[in-house]
Amino acid sequence: MRKFLKPSLLSAALALTLALGAAPLTSHAAEAVPAAQTDAAVQAAAAAETAPAAAATPDAGQTVAVPSTAAVPSVSVSLQGKKVSILGDSISTFTGTMPADYNIYYPESGDIPNAGQTWWGQLLTNTGMVLCRNASSANTDVTGNSLALDGSAPGCSIRRVMDLRGTDGSSPDVIIIYMGINDFARSRTLGSFRSPGVQTEGEVMVFTDAYELMLQKIKALYPAASIYCCTLLERCDVNGNTGAPAVNLNGDTVADFNTQIKAIAKAYGASVIDFYNCGINYTNLDLFTVDGVHPTWLATGVLSQCATQAALASAGV
Repeated sequence: MRKFLKPSLLSAALALTLALGAAPLTSHAAEAVPAAQTDAAVQAAAAAETAPAAAATPDAGQTVAVPSTAAVPSVSVSLQGKKVSILGDSISTFTGTMPADYNIYYPESGDIPNAGQTWWGQLLTNTGMVLCRNASSANTDVTGNSLALDGSAPGCSIRRVMDLRGTDGSSPDVIIIYMGINDFARSRTLGSFRSPGVQTEGEVMVFTDAYELMLQKIKALYPAASIYCCTLLERCDVNGNTGAPAVNLNGDTVADFNTQIKAIAKAYGASVIDFYNCGINYTNLDLFTVDGVHPTWLATGVLSQCATQAALASAGV
């Protein structure tokens, strides 16, 4: 499996690899820092990393489709200074940007050594928006006990939705939801969304019900916020294999989950960031993920451009 590193980050990445090895995902306590400090760190890190990415060379005889890397649009005046909160899983975590009891993946695992290289960190740089709160916690689902209050509570819980507020109590202008791949991997019942309905609290184990409940809470608590729902990237199968679309134990594909995400987003007036069609797919997961699931820094650049284009389009740019 290939990892792609900028020359300026090679030494740090090697040191990180040697120190951590292939450590399994574990829960760590994050050090909480003020949102303003977090945003400053993200912007500084991104500004320091201007070296172009080294091109990857596939193995002999290997044909790989590589996503296009179009030029990043200019910062939009209409987005400048808007506060963004992220609701996600391990793919969107980064130490110091999350509540203290949340579970961390990056940078302890993976190859993203600073927040400026996360997909959302690059989105901030591309658009001029600032981080309000990162409510992403590793190893979490959308489904689960909606009344849970711990750092591993599901996306549909009031705890996770409340944590979208800034540390100063401010409400976000923009909320981006990137969750669901763990529900797919754990073969949660997908469900079939038809039209908005009343969802009840408790153990919500059908994905469409939990996703709808999550959006209902977000809309109620942050009525002025622009909401974006991200489709899920393809991932390896339950045995860790890539090269074909993954199918879970219920016979559902990632595309099936994305169909439901898009339908619920449309019904609730949310925009869609279509990561699934950004160019990263089952044919090139070995190039763009460290383990068939978690994006490398090269992949986060592709994701950030996709998110940037969606945000600018919604802003009328």
